Amino acid sequence: MSRNLKPEEIKTYEDRTDLKFLPSKFAADAVVFVVPKDSPKESISMEEISDGLLSDNKEFIFDGTNSSNLNFVAEKLNKEPKSLKFSIIPGNQKIIEELGKYPDKIGVIGLNTFSRPYDKTSEKLREMVKVLPVKYKGKLYNADFEGLRTMEYPFTRVLYFLINEGNFNIANGFIRFSCTHLGQKIVQKEGLQPYNVYKREVQMR
Repeated sequence: MSRNLKPEEIKTYEDRTDLKFLPSKFAADAVVFVVPKDSPKESISMEEISDGLLSDNKEFIFDGTNSSNLNFVAEKLNKEPKSLKFSIIPGNQKIIEELGKYPDKIGVIGLNTFSRPYDKTSEKLREMVKVLPVKYKGKLYNADFEGLRTMEYPFTRVLYFLINEGNFNIANGFIRFSCTHLGQKIVQKEGLQPYNVYKREVQMR
């Protein structure tokens, strides 16, 4: 899961599974705001985002009317998704590829769309846009590993697992592995911020 459940959804989950709602957090991702590389824009404020999503100019581009990115941004701004005004290009990758056609627009995508460090497609997409730092309460926050690790970047979202079995079967085993040192290295290789940061210790003799 990449969004918080509503109280009624938590109740439904607990009623249907006979389990307590105990999310297993394993990684952090983010929703980011991107512009073409040659755009003069260098940052964006929370006020600009909030005001822009109520403007008839529809300057923000999302990947759909009911996308997880749209719902997440709406939740962070304490707004209903249906009250927001925006443009649509289906698919996060398509937004990046076509953003150059709309120099006055701002793309809203999931960071994991192009954060895989060793992926050729991700490298190509990263070269096409720049990620805008978000200004919040007078300070700029970047959607980099540090911003996600401390969760200071305002649009950081925690990824977590939910299970529907109460015993130690495959699901619980997979979750346990995902939170180990090796599992967290895989998370990082996939371009996500590990949720469990392990200390590196070097013994000198």
